[in-house]
Amino acid sequence: MKFSIIIPIYKEKKNLAKLIFTLSKVLKFKKNNYEIIFVDDDSLDGSQEVYYKNRKKNTRFFVRKNKPRDLSRSVVFGFKRSKYDNLIVMDGDLQHRPSDLKKLIEKYKKDKCDIVIGSRNMKNHKVVNLNLLRFYTSKLLNSVTNFLFNLNLKDPMSGFFIIRKKTFKKCQNKLFLLGYKILLDIVISSSKKIKISETFINFKNREKGFSKMRIKILLQLTYFLIYRYFFR
Repeated sequence: MKFSIIIPIYKEKKNLAKLIFTLSKVLKFKKNNYEIIFVDDDSLDGSQEVYYKNRKKNTRFFVRKNKPRDLSRSVVFGFKRSKYDNLIVMDGDLQHRPSDLKKLIEKYKKDKCDIVIGSRNMKNHKVVNLNLLRFYTSKLLNSVTNFLFNLNLKDPMSGFFIIRKKTFKKCQNKLFLLGYKILLDIVISSSKKIKISETFINFKNREKGFSKMRIKILLQLTYFLIYRYFFR
């Protein structure tokens, strides 16, 4: 089984070298059955130069220049340039641990599902490595999302997941493509017949750089939820 790993980045110069090194180390168990696609949202911070100094075999780097800057659009940009039929999405800030990739891949193979989600364990803020405000905001958003769209997912807001390319292709023309919640966009836009599995991941604090969680992102998400609820 071969995988294309899509990593959208924006101003991740400080994390990129470590991310490339860690991924190449972790993915040795996959031998040559993977590719890594970095999609830079035209960040202009020197990320491209860092990539070319540290790039490894089976990695590619694209700069998405179309505006607006948007994570969901960057992910789809990467999907469309992928070589393989199994797509992995993860963040480029090291909050999604490369070491959890093996766990997701094993779950994906075992359950033979359409999507496997790397879900945060939302028992308490210390377990999931979030401050109290972000923890309770995430819990509330998860509950509201499950209620509005009749879902039963532990973490529909996750940004760490595996999806079959054919599952993406079936819903790509229905996607809203705004904001950071591309997984939720795909789930809502897909047929109810898709099979989804979840496995807990070890979410961690950002090591370097700045968090992109802003009021603007929450407003985008609120708009997305309202729009998709009324126009499914």
